[in-house]
Amino acid sequence: MTSRTGVPSFTPILTAAALVLLLTTAVVAKEPGRFVPASRPTPLAPDRGDLPPTVITQSFLDLVDAVEASDPSPEGRSGDDTPPPPRAEVRSQPDPVGPSPVSKGPQRQSELLPAPSPKANAGITVAPPRPSAALELPDLALDDRDEPLTLQEVLQSVLIHYPLLQAVERERGIASGKLTTAMGAFDTNVNMAGNALAPGTYENYRSDFGLSQQFMTGGISAFGGFRTGYGDFPTYNLAQKTANAGEWRGGITLPFAKNRDIDRPRAARAQAELDVALAEPVIERGRLDWMRAAARSYWAWQGSGERFGAGERLLDLAVRRDGELEQKVARGATANIERIDNQQNIALRNGLIVQADRAMQQAAIDLSLYHRDPSGRPLLARRSRMRQVPEPVQPTVVLYQDSLARALGSRPEFQRLSLQREKLLVERRLAANQTLPNLDGQLTGNQDAGFGKSALSGNDGLDRQVLQASLIFQLPAQRRDARGRLQTAESQLMQIDRQLSFAEDQVRAEVQDAFSLLERAYEFHKQARTRLELARLVAGAEREQLRLGRSDVLRVTLREQAKFDAEIFEISARQEFWRAESDLRAADTSLGPESPGLLREMTVRQGPLDE
Repeated sequence: MTSRTGVPSFTPILTAAALVLLLTTAVVAKEPGRFVPASRPTPLAPDRGDLPPTVITQSFLDLVDAVEASDPSPEGRSGDDTPPPPRAEVRSQPDPVGPSPVSKGPQRQSELLPAPSPKANAGITVAPPRPSAALELPDLALDDRDEPLTLQEVLQSVLIHYPLLQAVERERGIASGKLTTAMGAFDTNVNMAGNALAPGTYENYRSDFGLSQQFMTGGISAFGGFRTGYGDFPTYNLAQKTANAGEWRGGITLPFAKNRDIDRPRAARAQAELDVALAEPVIERGRLDWMRAAARSYWAWQGSGERFGAGERLLDLAVRRDGELEQKVARGATANIERIDNQQNIALRNGLIVQADRAMQQAAIDLSLYHRDPSGRPLLARRSRMRQVPEPVQPTVVLYQDSLARALGSRPEFQRLSLQREKLLVERRLAANQTLPNLDGQLTGNQDAGFGKSALSGNDGLDRQVLQASLIFQLPAQRRDARGRLQTAESQLMQIDRQLSFAEDQVRAEVQDAFSLLERAYEFHKQARTRLELARLVAGAEREQLRLGRSDVLRVTLREQAKFDAEIFEISARQEFWRAESDLRAADTSLGPESPGLLREMTVRQGPLDE
């Protein structure tokens, strides 16, 4: 042929020659029947001095002898135990001068690979992982019932058996004890004394009995008593002598300014009563925190079971495919390296099963802190109690509004701060009262009784009848103690007011954040679900391509791994949704065994996704 300029063109001739050469080479080239792991590294072209130092010159695979692999005779495929012939060393040969000869014999465009010998088929056996010995440890309480373990059951166990909740509930007893201590200031005091002086210049015998009482009203206090004094008394102690029936006495004290409206004993009693009420929000806060932690552990445990199931299904695909590849290799339709590749994939997926089993055990151990038997002993829930994590439910604005209203009305932080504010009001009231002067009125009296009280006994007679009224005034000039306490109380009240204002903002923000997490988790799950469905379609199509001979194990493995990752992703998305739902219910105080929350609208998937 010639070009437009008249010069002969060799392009078509060269193209045709290249095509013939390519087809002839494709017919001659054959894929080896099998590679098996080498017992020791085999040197490749050790005397090649033109190779860079980074090139590995050793092989870690043995190539089955071409004659043995391609021998179609029964002898070549016999199953005897004759050891294989020694492997010939691969020596470097000088590069040939000139083009390599091309086989011109007629060959089929497509032919089966030569069947490998039985010895070549003997590869490494992939053993399944052994069952975990952690479940056979002594003194384990296992829960292997068949009915599903519900969140309500776990939360009920927390209310009844959780040790830390039981510990915080003792706050009621602590507060009651403090109240009893504060009431001790109003106990009736009993005083008794006896004295005998004998022998001596003045022999006498004396006894004294008295009662005193602080009242809870008006700061009033009263006392009363009886005493006797017999014998000889010196003139300077004649007041100790009584008539033969003794002497009765009594009195009352009335504050007119300081300590009238409130005093330290009454302030301590009022604050102790507030401490009794203050124990309830502390207990409620602990209950919500531990219920939230129990719910999160529950959903983590449920998801770990689904992850384990996904790993089992992934492994089952590789195991089934290994049987199919074994038959193909035996027929010579597939190179044995494909089966070796699939077997290492089985080993990899066995490792995933071990890791998933460990994660499931860890989740069961964490859940056992909240899931307990009637005696309070932690229970390890087995896989028989697991069910799939429910499908998410779309949250609405009405849910947010109800949660916010409930939280602003029942969060324990508001009750706790309000009670602390009342305690500070009591302290400020006491401090203001202590700035007043101490002005007390007292009325006391005593009366002798019995023989010897006659007025005829003279100036030293024992007919004593005394009624005495007193007015006592006392005032510190600077009153710095009272004024300092008043200033402290007022500053603390300002702190509480700011904390109350912030608590409302904080609760509102927590509810908003929990709802935002819940709503975004729902949308996130939708995308994860779509991704899983698409990955499942791609994996199924790739397996069909492998069945038709249009794909290989590597591509199928990548597709199945992508589908497995998508399935784990979707399980995590469902877990995240229900964890967010538990957080929202903890934020609005509705989390508990009696409130199912969004679980009343849930949809439970009955089985794993189809492969």
